[in-house]
Amino acid sequence: MKNDVKNGGVGIWLDEIVPCLKDTETGEIKETVVFKIESRSFLKKFNEKNGWGINWIEIPDNVEVFALALKENNEIQGFIGVKNDKNSVAAFIHWACTAPRNNKRLCGSQKYIGVGGHLFAIAADKSIQWGYQGAIHGFALNRELLNHYIEVLGAIFLGALHEYQFFVNENAAKHLLETYTYEWN
Repeated sequence: MKNDVKNGGVGIWLDEIVPCLKDTETGEIKETVVFKIESRSFLKKFNEKNGWGINWIEIPDNVEVFALALKENNEIQGFIGVKNDKNSVAAFIHWACTAPRNNKRLCGSQKYIGVGGHLFAIAADKSIQWGYQGAIHGFALNRELLNHYIEVLGAIFLGALHEYQFFVNENAAKHLLETYTYEWN
C-alpha cells in the first residue's frame, strides 16, 4: 500500500532514549543539528522507493520540513514535516521518518539510535515557537505505533480526526525537550 502524502502519518519508533544520536556499532554519541529545508527541490531524492517512507517532494506547501543531521558532517538522519495547526492549537506532525540506515524494520539493523525521539522533540520545539507550549498531535500509521506512542511518550489517544490520532501534551513535550539535545542551524 502506498503511503498517503496528503493526509500524513507518523511511523517512527522511539528506541533507546539518548540525548544525542548513538552509533550502534561503536556506542559513540554524536551531536546533532536541525535545519529547515528551504528548497523543496532538495527533497526530490528522498522518496518512498529508496526507503524514505514517502516522496518528500509531494509534502503540502503548508507543512514545514526539518532535517535532523549529524553536526560533524550534516549527514541527514531523519526528516519531520510539521504544520502550524491553529485550529487545534498544536503543532501537527504531518509525516516523520528516519533515514533508511536507521530504520531497523526496513534494513534489519540501524546505524544510529535516538532519531525518532529527536524528531518528536523538533515538533514540540516548533509548537513552543508557535505559542502552543509544546502541544503536538498526529496520526500514527497503525494501532501498534499508536500504543507505542502512548507507552513511550505518554501520548493520549484522541481518535477524533483519524482512527489512530494521538496528542502529546505540554508536560510530555517538556520531557522530550529536556531529554533530546540538538542545535538549530
